[in-house]
Amino acid sequence: MDLSTTLSGAPHRNVFVLSGGAARGAVQIGMLEALLDAGVVPHAMVGTSVGALNATFVAWRPDRARVRELRAKWLALRTRDIFPGGTLTRVHHLARQRPYLFSHHALHRLIRDWQPVERLEQLPTPVRVVTTPLAGTGAVYHRHGDLARLLLASAAVPAVFAPVLLPDGAGGEELHVDGGVADNVPVAGAADLTPTRVFVLDATLATLRTPRSRTPVDVLVASLGAAMRAGRTPDLGVGVEVHRISTPDRGVRMTDFTQTVQHMTDGRVAAARVLDALHDALRVA
Repeated sequence: MDLSTTLSGAPHRNVFVLSGGAARGAVQIGMLEALLDAGVVPHAMVGTSVGALNATFVAWRPDRARVRELRAKWLALRTRDIFPGGTLTRVHHLARQRPYLFSHHALHRLIRDWQPVERLEQLPTPVRVVTTPLAGTGAVYHRHGDLARLLLASAAVPAVFAPVLLPDGAGGEELHVDGGVADNVPVAGAADLTPTRVFVLDATLATLRTPRSRTPVDVLVASLGAAMRAGRTPDLGVGVEVHRISTPDRGVRMTDFTQTVQHMTDGRVAAARVLDALHDALRVA
């Protein structure tokens, strides 16, 4: 018996859940590499914020070659590619009473460069992209729509980037922000994807960290992590395995992209540990 089948011998249906986590989203690359090398392939994916960006990129072709392409994208990332401008730019936005510290134009360019299709439903591997409507109705797990706008909304950290207008399903539009506000580790989004096994690729922090620099981005991301830790992992039903993969806190700022290689290594090591435990369980069974 291998990791691709259940104890009864039936094939597993794997759903990968990718959390938010800003620059720590690089850990998900190492996790994906280890899982795919072990023959664990996603049949569907769920992503919030940076996890949505990673998930939709891989969902075009969930294999090792595609993850190598994603690795190269991450290795080329710099802070300015997402958070452009300096202190004067942020002061200018505040002085003009704009509801954000950073223009989302750089992030939008990055999304357009990374997105493999125009619409979410065109992806060969189904993906749910998570956003939070400002109307306060809880997380939305999108299954179709304009992919660039969905990803922009899913990553729109409140006060850091402007909210994004998305269709409200009734012919109008409503403002949405970062999916992590309502569900930063969106296991609940896997519920309608009929998984037998869920792998949570968790790029959040296990414990609350007081940001040393206390920049708005770091404080807001840490706040999202604290809110998520106050929540519960949803029950996906009898017989559904949930395996969480997480990495240590290296004390790196959430906007710091200089530690990408270390994050990737940590992700691979963490995933290998979970896979080893699964192999051990199978040997006992």
